[in-house]
Amino acid sequence: MAYSPRTDSVGPTIPSDLVQNILSRLPVKALGKFKSVSKQWHTTITDPFFLLTHRESSLQNPNLVLLRKTRTEEQINKTYVAKTQVEASSVGFDGNPYLDFTLNFTDDVDLLPSKWDLICFVGESGFYVCNPSTQEMVKLPEMSACTSGGGVVAGMGYDSSSDEYVFVHLFDRVLDVDYDNDFGCEVLRLRDGGVVDCSWKVAGASCPYDVRGWGVFVGNAFYWMIWDAYDHPGNDAIVSFDLEREEFSTVRPPRGCLDPEGVWFLVELGGCLCLVDNVTRPLMMDIWVMNDRDNHEWVKEYNIYLDGFSKELLKFIVPLDNRDGQILMDAKQEKLCYYDTEDKRFSRMCSLLEGNWTWERKDLQQHAARCQQYNPKDQTSP
Repeated sequence: MAYSPRTDSVGPTIPSDLVQNILSRLPVKALGKFKSVSKQWHTTITDPFFLLTHRESSLQNPNLVLLRKTRTEEQINKTYVAKTQVEASSVGFDGNPYLDFTLNFTDDVDLLPSKWDLICFVGESGFYVCNPSTQEMVKLPEMSACTSGGGVVAGMGYDSSSDEYVFVHLFDRVLDVDYDNDFGCEVLRLRDGGVVDCSWKVAGASCPYDVRGWGVFVGNAFYWMIWDAYDHPGNDAIVSFDLEREEFSTVRPPRGCLDPEGVWFLVELGGCLCLVDNVTRPLMMDIWVMNDRDNHEWVKEYNIYLDGFSKELLKFIVPLDNRDGQILMDAKQEKLCYYDTEDKRFSRMCSLLEGNWTWERKDLQQHAARCQQYNPKDQTSP
């Protein structure tokens, strides 16, 4: 008798816990494809517990995304249109490459710094969001008000309590130079798996001072340095915007410290707001950590000797991240260095000989929901 295979057999069944263990080790781009393999895999990959487990695991192994932009102009119907090409290369903290891709904009864009799994760009035409794992990019809804020409003032953060990405945009309500500035604020929120309240909502409060730099997100609030040292209210030098109360307030710098040259800057390290001073003491970087937000109390956490850097670089050395007792430093986008807080020594991570790179820490191995977070079919792509 000829052998006739059983049509109802689909091969050996893999235990569900083994499937989950295997899938949890895969990158998000692969998970997006494997959801269509079977109903079992689709159910596993979209399960909330699996998503949470995959995210927590990926956060332990973040990557750096190196970005380099090239700006050009193209004449269309007698009008010059700005275009920007961004080359992106992801590497692990061990220097091993992860992925490379290119983004194109019909806009002159800048990178909005972040430490999450999305890259945000800001241009004259609006905000653009990219998921590096899938290379999907969309343009966010149009801002409700224009800026005054001094550049876009904005901030991006991730609120883990509500699982939302939060964007803020400060704009000048009065565009007439003969009147005092009236800085308004609008907020947009995004959530995994879809868009929640995806429109800019103008807050009732106004920003009391002109600010500089990108907003730094810590503890459900954004912080900026006040632009003009002579506009500081008393000894205050920092403006904060509380997302929950939608209120602005000012923050005093460390006691006895002044910033007459306007060169201090803010960063987030280890979940704390830090003020970085590269100029007060020669060849020294002082990093102050705010340990009491309500009472504006600061502690000088690090005193870093910068004798290994040239004098021209001193003002341009920026702490990017702090993990496992090592602070990652950007030296004018020419090289990346680790500073060991115990040995008090620098070690070079990599040297980008071609220059013109910008880098950000990204948690690229994110859960599958982020693959579907922004659907280009439903949004306007640049």
